Amino acid sequence: MAVKRNKSNSPGNSSDSGPKDPLDTPFMRQYLELKKAYPDSILFFRMGDFYELFLEDAQEAAPIMDVTLTRRQNDIPMAGVPYHSAETYLARLLSAGKRVAIAEQESDPANPKLMRRSVRRVMTPGTLVEETLLDGAGHNYLMSVVPGDQRAGLAFCDVSTGDFFCLEVEVELEAKNESSLRSVLRDYYYKYTPREILVPTDALNRVRAVFNDARQACVPVEDWKASPTEGRRQIEQKFKKNLKGLGFAEDSAYALGAVSLVIHYVTQNFPGSDLRLSPPVFREVRDRYMLLDEQTIRNLDLLHNTQEGGSSRTLFGVLDRCHTPVGKRFLREALLSPLLDSTEIETRLNLVQRLAEDRELRESLAAELKKVSDLERAYSRMSTGRGQPRDFVALRTTVLAGGRLKELLSGTGESIDVGEELKQLADHFGRTVVAEPPAVLHNGPFVREKIDEELDRAREASERGSRWVAEFEKQEREKSGITALRVKYNKIHGYFIEISKGQADQAPADYRRRQTLVGYERFTSDRLEELQTTLLAADDIIHTIEARIFQDLCELYLDHGPFIKNLMRSLARVDFLLSLATQAVRRGWVRPTLSSDGSLRIQAGRHPVVEEYLPVGEQFIANDVVLDNDARCFAIITGPNMAGKSTYIRQLGLIQLLTQVGSFVPARSAAMPVADRIFTRIGAQDNLTRGESTFFVEMLEAARILNQCTDRSLVIMDEVGRGTSTYDGISLAWAIVEYLSDPAGPQPLTVFATHYHELTALEEREGIFNLTMDVQEQGGQVVFLHRVREGAADRSYGIHVARIAGLPESVLARAEEKLIELEQDLERDREDTRRKSRGGRRSSGGEQALLF
Repeated sequence: MAVKRNKSNSPGNSSDSGPKDPLDTPFMRQYLELKKAYPDSILFFRMGDFYELFLEDAQEAAPIMDVTLTRRQNDIPMAGVPYHSAETYLARLLSAGKRVAIAEQESDPANPKLMRRSVRRVMTPGTLVEETLLDGAGHNYLMSVVPGDQRAGLAFCDVSTGDFFCLEVEVELEAKNESSLRSVLRDYYYKYTPREILVPTDALNRVRAVFNDARQACVPVEDWKASPTEGRRQIEQKFKKNLKGLGFAEDSAYALGAVSLVIHYVTQNFPGSDLRLSPPVFREVRDRYMLLDEQTIRNLDLLHNTQEGGSSRTLFGVLDRCHTPVGKRFLREALLSPLLDSTEIETRLNLVQRLAEDRELRESLAAELKKVSDLERAYSRMSTGRGQPRDFVALRTTVLAGGRLKELLSGTGESIDVGEELKQLADHFGRTVVAEPPAVLHNGPFVREKIDEELDRAREASERGSRWVAEFEKQEREKSGITALRVKYNKIHGYFIEISKGQADQAPADYRRRQTLVGYERFTSDRLEELQTTLLAADDIIHTIEARIFQDLCELYLDHGPFIKNLMRSLARVDFLLSLATQAVRRGWVRPTLSSDGSLRIQAGRHPVVEEYLPVGEQFIANDVVLDNDARCFAIITGPNMAGKSTYIRQLGLIQLLTQVGSFVPARSAAMPVADRIFTRIGAQDNLTRGESTFFVEMLEAARILNQCTDRSLVIMDEVGRGTSTYDGISLAWAIVEYLSDPAGPQPLTVFATHYHELTALEEREGIFNLTMDVQEQGGQVVFLHRVREGAADRSYGIHVARIAGLPESVLARAEEKLIELEQDLERDREDTRRKSRGGRRSSGGEQALLF
């Protein structure tokens, strides 16, 4: 018998909709649509007072943010963070190298019950504008690189301040390596420490090889966006500027490509925002500033302590007495960009001297600078729609402080760029905005009275309404006899009457029940609804008018961008120079003079950082330095470990740099040349992440110095040749000394510290002289005096240093025995060589062999 099939259960029937799909809801479809557009970013999806994350984003981000991973509808992975404290969690994600897309909610005209979301911001480490996520003392640069065969274009942009500049560098390519590109790119990376590096996709592997230890910072961008034509189009379209007026030449193709990468990336990360960047300026390499390479910045501990990290025990840490974030950033820039023009150096020194001599002026300037706000970053925040009411008060206070600073500096040769345009803007803000506005719009009064009549009327109604609500509550309590009756308000239900469960049956007949809670009943009435309509209408008017006035003030603020930039730059410079003067007075530093003959003469020089951190009661041992372009161009320093050779040679480099920054220096007197470069080769280290051994790194740095130094350079080298065998090391060190001291070569001013005592024999060459660290032996004990004197050391005292370090006595005793054996063997070898040399000279008349 055939079984009658139920039609509704037949396969393929449309009534069988399949299993319930938790992702096929209006809400999740909206989420997935946005996630599809930003697949490489963690999506923060705004839902009321929270940002929610779903699926893989929630699973990936929850442990990084240290929040609980939960489930939506018992199925979908979900995590959330409060809207008001989101920046704390964003900071953790950004520190982990993540990108975050922020989707804000807005009403959907087509479906008022469903809130739409759109991505308003893509947060990446190199495009931050949020004050709490930034270091006020430093820039937050985004870098782009467009490498070619002979040139490379670089662009740098600090989105938080609007700074934007580019340059081109020469690249010397060889078949065996790309050392020129590598060293140049790493120099600029180490100087500006960018958080992200934009690279055309076709050059990604090439650039990542350079930044192997920071390869995660490299961000690939489509190749066409690095087109010079696109760069030119973007500049003309976005900034309405002529390329020549920005310093670009006809052949600045690589720089234009680098600029284009930045503009595209920033535009992409701020969808719908009118982020205001300064027009990109083309900078000539080695035009006004000395180029410091990676090794010099690191070896001299200019910004970061290589041992401990941070800015403590660095030159920046010692000099930083700035009162403003812009001053601190100016100080960092100045340390990394010493001046090459003697007139500019003297201009800075003149004001530092004037300030150092006038305590009252220093104190008055400091008092005004403490009132200055960071308008550069406020401006960028405002251009992205993140401005706040207090920004207007901050501008007014800063402009007023700038005016007083301008008066204080009258007659000093320095000025503050406060124009009439900014004064008028500050006055307008002062007349419009209350003295103490709320941190967030609509959280309190923002606009002064008598600015807008309708606003004043609405405020009056709102203020009276508060009294009306209190009076209504009192009347209803008396009429009903319910002593616990309260009139309350929340955003969901508006105004309501709340009565405890025990008294709810006493509610008047005209009360209408609205909500039942565990211990209370909530009601409304015709009178209360009329009152609510009046109050909410007033609040809506206040909200609308204040929002309009706020937007108008923001536009005025943004229209004055160039004036704000000029003001902050002049304030930063004064703060920087005041910081230098303050440190000079604190430590008794002196004004250096600029030598016209290229000589360098320091009397009683001191190391600025070591001296700053000496224990209480200890005094730094000062030393002299005399170098010139004739008989004393090359100093060979010998002496034991721990005697102070490294401190001595580093303090020379720091005093030279301080001079060209425009600072006083730690010395009794100093006559300094204007060096075109400061080169350093100090310490033994490897770069295993780049596949480079200690000795290879040493030779790379030495090669760079020999190939790039000139007769106007200062070269500081320490322990050259120590990374290989003794004879190889001595031979290389010997040849390097000869090359650098050769009158036919570059012949820079050089200080060369070494443990190879054999090199002291080179004193016979013209221009070379010996220095040594003074040592005193008393009763078998060695005392390091930390004094430098003319002459050469006869031994290194290495075993003595090992004894101080705590090596076992048995090891030390065996080392002393072995040292005597080796010295005796070496003396026999030298005597044999001398005999052979004398015999050779008698038979052939040849010169005596030069012994190492």
